[in-house]
Amino acid sequence: MRRRNDIVNIETVLKKISKNPKLKKKLEETEVLEKINLIFGDNLKKYISNKYIKNGVLYLYLTSSVLRNELLYKKHDLIDRLNDNSNKRVVKEIIIK
Repeated sequence: MRRRNDIVNIETVLKKISKNPKLKKKLEETEVLEKINLIFGDNLKKYISNKYIKNGVLYLYLTSSVLRNELLYKKHDLIDRLNDNSNKRVVKEIIIK
């Protein structure tokens, strides 16, 4: 049986985990990937077949050539919107395929 003194608040555990540089970077990348769903919305989200971040480059695989063309024109605006809440630039470049 555990003692009540051994119980740790979940907030302190998450803060301790997020201080690890490797995990912090991955958490920031995950937040950006979640933000893509918010920016695109439900209608455009269905055209994304795959998305991931590797070395600061966001790779978006789309099934619609029309959407791909439109996003190529708005690439820099999209980068700014994705990096809006983070202190450092998580996404430096976007490759749309």
